[in-house]
Amino acid sequence: RIDTNAPRSGALPGARTFKHAPRSGALPGLILLLLVLIPLAAEEPRAVPPPVAEVLTKAAQAAPAEAIRILDGWLNEGKNEAHALIHLARAQAHWRLAQDRAPAAQDPERLRLLSAAESSFAATLKLDPALKQAHLGLAQCAAAREDWTTASREAAAGIDAASADRSHLVFLANSALRASDWRLATLAAQQGILRFPEDSTLRRIELAVLVHAGRGEDARQAVLALLARTPADLELWKHLAWSAQETGRADESVAALEAALALAPADRALRRQLAEVQYGRGLIPTALATVRPLLGEPPTASALSDDGLVLLASRLAAESGDLAQARAWLAAVPESQRSRQQRIAAARYAVQANDPVAAGAALDTLVQAGESDPTVLTWAASLADARKETARAEALHLRASNGDSAASATATLHLAAFYLKHDRRDEARTLLAAYLIKRPDDAQARALLAQIERRR
Repeated sequence: RIDTNAPRSGALPGARTFKHAPRSGALPGLILLLLVLIPLAAEEPRAVPPPVAEVLTKAAQAAPAEAIRILDGWLNEGKNEAHALIHLARAQAHWRLAQDRAPAAQDPERLRLLSAAESSFAATLKLDPALKQAHLGLAQCAAAREDWTTASREAAAGIDAASADRSHLVFLANSALRASDWRLATLAAQQGILRFPEDSTLRRIELAVLVHAGRGEDARQAVLALLARTPADLELWKHLAWSAQETGRADESVAALEAALALAPADRALRRQLAEVQYGRGLIPTALATVRPLLGEPPTASALSDDGLVLLASRLAAESGDLAQARAWLAAVPESQRSRQQRIAAARYAVQANDPVAAGAALDTLVQAGESDPTVLTWAASLADARKETARAEALHLRASNGDSAASATATLHLAAFYLKHDRRDEARTLLAAYLIKRPDDAQARALLAQIERRR
């Protein structure tokens, strides 16, 4: 249906009334004509033969199922000439029956009724291409099947934007929006706003188009106008947050998200988004307070299974100076569920808390699992060396330097420094000489080699 506020029962938008045309005796044999008034502004009154008017009148006064029986009886009589309005009335009767059924996608009877309606609407246009109501009917059927491309195309053919009522323009703009026909949605929404400036649905459709087009400033103006009318609308505050961010109003974006969260405090995705934005603005303690409810006290199993959430919360706690809380959240994650990034974070916070044993344990777990990042391996080697585990430290340094990447090159320099620290100058000299053959312009390697030569 076009008007979502219309009752489900009763006549369809576009139901017709019939009036008798005046009799005329000027021409012998002239049959009596009836004017068929089409309610769309673009339609002109139509004259039909009396038998057609009679069957249409009977169908209009009957329930939809009975109307179909009456119209089918007319169509099945071989002596009767096919008429576009007969097919149109039959199509609308099928459409009304389809409307009365629950909108289940796979309801066979509903699909049959929609198919019958579409066939009759198509037959109408074949007999009279100028009957815009048939295009509108096809658009309604397509929308019921969520075929928005067809719905928008047929609605554009059946609706005159310059004279259509508000509900028709909303239907056209909404169908185009759902079909991702942004140009048509824009034109329909703007035409509708010009004629019905107080209509919020058309303004929301325009807002959706502006957001899709990335027109942040225009979207911001549109959403501010809507918020002035409905300040408790959650989605509008989210749109304002986006448009403010797009136009460089970072503080306004944060404030909009805070207002949205105040309207929906149980919205976990919104709360997390706000915490991330607050973190990006450097509001660390505020962001920590925002994210705490997402974990729970004690942390819930579902929260601990969310890798990104645990990492965000622990990072905020650590940067707020609460290392104990950061480490506690990471430690609460079951061992089998801990991600690589969580173990790296645990090692980092352990170092900051002056707990090298815990840091080494976290990295050793990664090493045992096959860690290949030269930076992590070099870090693990450094911690092993600090624990006086020289052989393990050397093995990790060698593993880190085995490669051609920039990180492996840096790991090679760390290995040379390790040799030099343990007074293994010949091995350090040999390693650096081989390294400089590949990277002769590395000033740090040359400095290390010069240091070794001076010690000789």
